[in-house]
Amino acid sequence: MTTARDAGEGFPLIQAWRDVRDVSIKRGWQWPSRVTVWRHWEAPQPAQQHHARRGRVEITTALAQPAMRDKATISALEWVSLDGRTKDFWAHKGDENPKRYTLLALVDVASNKPLGWEIVRSENATDTVKLIRRTCKTYGIFDRLYTDNGSAFAGHLVAGGNAHRFRNSGSMVTGVKPLGICYHLGIDLRFALPGNGQAKIAERAFATLSRVIDDRPEFKSAHAGHTPGAAPDSRVIPVPVDMVETVLRREVDRHNSEAGRRSHGARSRSCQAVFEAGLATRTKRVMTKWQGYLAGLIYTPVAVDRWGRVTVDNWTYGQPETQSDLLPFHKSGAKVLLGRDPDDFSADCIAFDEDGRLICKGIAHVKAGAYDSKEGIRDAARNRKAARDATDRAAELNGYLSDADFAATLADLGTPQAPDVPTEKVVTGRSG
Repeated sequence: MTTARDAGEGFPLIQAWRDVRDVSIKRGWQWPSRVTVWRHWEAPQPAQQHHARRGRVEITTALAQPAMRDKATISALEWVSLDGRTKDFWAHKGDENPKRYTLLALVDVASNKPLGWEIVRSENATDTVKLIRRTCKTYGIFDRLYTDNGSAFAGHLVAGGNAHRFRNSGSMVTGVKPLGICYHLGIDLRFALPGNGQAKIAERAFATLSRVIDDRPEFKSAHAGHTPGAAPDSRVIPVPVDMVETVLRREVDRHNSEAGRRSHGARSRSCQAVFEAGLATRTKRVMTKWQGYLAGLIYTPVAVDRWGRVTVDNWTYGQPETQSDLLPFHKSGAKVLLGRDPDDFSADCIAFDEDGRLICKGIAHVKAGAYDSKEGIRDAARNRKAARDATDRAAELNGYLSDADFAATLADLGTPQAPDVPTEKVVTGRSG
């Protein structure tokens, strides 16, 4: 048993019997025949056999009975599973180097219907946010998102503002924290336990779709093997990404519309039929234009300078209209959370404080002109005029009394009297 435990999983048991046979001659052991040893090998509990062959971790996973969960108790869009899987075939996008692209997908747990998918170069937070936004815009905001703790899913863009995260939990504990799309859309984010990612419904949907899609004849010449590190050779001919998207769209639609499903609660209906039945009893959570705008931004903690401007990645934002809102954060030294459009850094920005409260919006990008440009002179003149206007408004607010009324008010104070001076010395100064 010890030999089987320390040897590889495929080590022949007959060889372990031979080892003990040869050692028993020198040790004086009474070693029985192979038939007797085989009978003893079959006698132990399954856990003992598997432990000897596969080790403690694998046998614990293999023998742990899965929990039974009734999917009939949940409705459409109540739970949505997110995952990504790298495809087995090689593809290219124009002149780019070929690679194995990754399929990101959102799957409705109640119906097993893939709600949306995206073919990307790798798992990343930006494409994940786009997928969630598009899905919520199509079907409405779902209630809970169930995913693993990959960096693309547990980072700030997706999970920022969530109370419990596996990643980045120790960073930026104090001060302003980036907010993610789930925070802005009111989606409850749940993570699968590390090492238990297969519990996601998206994993099961991928298991169903992978062989249907990856091994299709359209990709016959684009395969280099199923292993993660497989590299293409001269016989591999990558396919265009446009063709991949066409095949994916066709096969996912077929998967959703195929009747006769035997999954829990389907009762021979298609995934689409189960989803529509659950959707009919649900009140749609419509994503507003404002929510969609907030969810599409990327957020960065930045400091405010003494002019009420902020700078991030060599892009400067701020103008006289937002100066009064941002300047208090320069005085306090607290950072603000700047939200920018990832597709257009020159677009207006928005700022939040560390508690997630809106400071101001419409923070314009400051364009640097040529050193001797007339436009720069005009911008400086406009900024000086804005500062003078702000000073004039402050002067009006501070002018509660006219000069004559203020002089009369001071006269009512009367002649100030000298304060009483103590006769005894309380403290004597001393130098040296």
